[in-house]
Amino acid sequence: MSEKTKKQEITITELTFTKEQFLKSGNFAPIQKDVLRAILKDGETYTLDQVNKLLEDYTKRKVE
Repeated sequence: MSEKTKKQEITITELTFTKEQFLKSGNFAPIQKDVLRAILKDGETYTLDQVNKLLEDYTKRKVE
């Protein structure tokens, strides 16, 4: 893999998006967007990996 390709991969994985951008994207089902509305904070940015982890943690939580 060339040095340029490595730099491009690093840049792509570090992209961040706002709550609104995630809610408007087609990457999530409507039920997931409902969860994102509740767990993401306005004015903050998140990577796709962070949001996927937050969704996974939310679905695996124990209700007391």
